Amino acid sequence: MSRVDSEVILDGLEKTFGDTTALRGIDLELAEPSIVGIAGPNGSGKTTLLRCLLGVETPTAGEARIDGTAARTLGAADRARIGYMPQHRALYEDLTVRENLAFFARLYGVENRADAIERALSTVSLAERAESRIASLSGGMIRRASLACAFVHDPALLVLDEPTVGLDPELRASMWDAFRDRRDGGATILVSTHYLAEASQCDQVLFLRDGRVLAFDDPESHRERTGTNSMEAAFLALLEAEL
Repeated sequence: MSRVDSEVILDGLEKTFGDTTALRGIDLELAEPSIVGIAGPNGSGKTTLLRCLLGVETPTAGEARIDGTAARTLGAADRARIGYMPQHRALYEDLTVRENLAFFARLYGVENRADAIERALSTVSLAERAESRIASLSGGMIRRASLACAFVHDPALLVLDEPTVGLDPELRASMWDAFRDRRDGGATILVSTHYLAEASQCDQVLFLRDGRVLAFDDPESHRERTGTNSMEAAFLALLEAEL
């Protein structure tokens, strides 16, 4: 698939669930291939933000747009340019890794499915387990298989919700190598994480707290702005500055 840059715009995005406000006026604009971290503690609104961007949730106010199309009106052709890896397991456990990849490649209309599958397997280092059923894999391998299914169709936009949760350091490093590989190939990647140290590997980081934006900048600028030497310390300093 020939890929062009994917534009992402969040304009005054708000979302409430009954008496709970999950998002409070989120603004964001992305136009260049990059890895963007959506970082904050559990309950800060990360998943809700991503679901609104994908059109899974309808905002209470404001709007999310991808390449000029409102998220709530994304059609099949629009979604074919998006890859999504949710927090929960979204694979067929009775199928093998290869069979899952073949299913998603066929679903997205990939023309040369065999080559696309081999590339995806290689990127996540699962070629040796390609014929293993999902149910027989470790949690880390299942996360890698999920990532492979999210980008087997070579999407311009990857939306990854807590993709490294529960993984050991070696597997996390492997996943981040895969993210950088996709970015270098021209993709925009949104990665939510509550591991604040991990956010330092992103090109830009949107810090969220209680559904509102604390700051949006590159990791070095976050640290310089707060006079700290880690992303955890920068986040805490930003919180303290608001008190």
